[in-house]
Amino acid sequence: MSFHCKAAASPLRKPVSKDGSDAASFAAYHVNTLGWPGVGYTFIIEPNNLINTPNGKRARIVYANDMDRRTYHVGNSNQFSLGICVAGDYRYDKMDVATIASIAELHTALVKDGIGKYDKAHNEMPGYSWKACCQYNYRDAFDWKGSKSPVEPQPAPDVYTIQEGDTLWSIAHKDGTGGVQVEDLINANPGIDPAKLKIGQKINFGNAKEVVQTDDTKEEAEPSISGDEIVKSIQKMLNSRYKTGLIVDGKWGAKTKAAIVTVEKGAKGNLTWILQAALYLEGYNLGSLDSIFGKGTELALSKFQTAKRITADKKAGKATFTKLFAA
Repeated sequence: MSFHCKAAASPLRKPVSKDGSDAASFAAYHVNTLGWPGVGYTFIIEPNNLINTPNGKRARIVYANDMDRRTYHVGNSNQFSLGICVAGDYRYDKMDVATIASIAELHTALVKDGIGKYDKAHNEMPGYSWKACCQYNYRDAFDWKGSKSPVEPQPAPDVYTIQEGDTLWSIAHKDGTGGVQVEDLINANPGIDPAKLKIGQKINFGNAKEVVQTDDTKEEAEPSISGDEIVKSIQKMLNSRYKTGLIVDGKWGAKTKAAIVTVEKGAKGNLTWILQAALYLEGYNLGSLDSIFGKGTELALSKFQTAKRITADKKAGKATFTKLFAA
C-alpha cells in the first residue's frame, strides 16, 4: 500500500473543499493535466467531507478504482502497489481526529482482508526518493510494526529515469521539485517531447536545477508548451470575459501573456484570477485558478517575489505588479 498526502485541484473547475482537494478534483487533474487514463488512487480520503457513523464522525473514503486495477501513481511500482491518498496540504493543514480515524480503520480493514501488508510513502518507492510526500506521518494513525517515521525525501537527482505514468508535470508537480518547474526541465532537455515521455528515458535534472537558480536565465527563456489544459482554460476565459481573440491552443507563450498584461492594465474583472493566471504563465503552477487568494497563490507569489528580488511578503503590491505585468 502506498500512502500519499497532498492537495490537487482541477484546472477546469472550482474545487469543492476548502483545501481544493477531493476525489473529483484529483481525477480531473490526473486525466486533464497528466494525461493518465484515470485517477491515480484506489482510495481517496476527503477530510472536508465528514459523515456520521456509529463510532463517531469519519472523513469520507472514496472508492475510486477496483483493487485489481493497476493505476498510475508510483511509476514502475504501479503493478503491485495500491494507492491511497489523504486529500490536503499537510505543510499547512492539521490532520483532524475524524481523518485519522478513517486512515486507521481503512488500514485495519485492508490488512485483515489480505489486500496489503506494508505501508510506504511516495518517497519510499523505488526511484522516487526525492518526492516530498508524505507530508503527514500517517503511521502514527495505526498500529505499525516498523519505523514510525517515513524516510525523509532526498535531493532531486541529476539524472532521472522515466517510470510508468510519469509526465514532466507529475515530476515537477505544482510546487516544483527542489525549485524546478516544468519549463526548467524542458530547457534542460532540448528536443524532449513533454507529451511523449517513454519508460526508461533519461532526463536531465541537474541542468534544470542550475537553470532555476539563475534569475536572468529564467527571464530569457520563453516557454512554449502546446496543449497545456490550464493555459487553454486561461485563454478561454480571456476570450469569453475580455474578448481578446486568442487562439485556444494551450500554448504558453508571449501572446497569452500580452493579453493578461492588457487586461491588468485596464484593471478589469477579478484581480485575483488575473494574478493567478499571470503567475502560472510565469511558470508558477498554482494547481487551480479559482479566484481565491489562498495558500497556493500565496506560495506561488512568494516564490515569484524571491526570484525577482522583491520582499517576499506574499502580498500583491505595487512592486510585484510592476514586475509581473511588465509589458
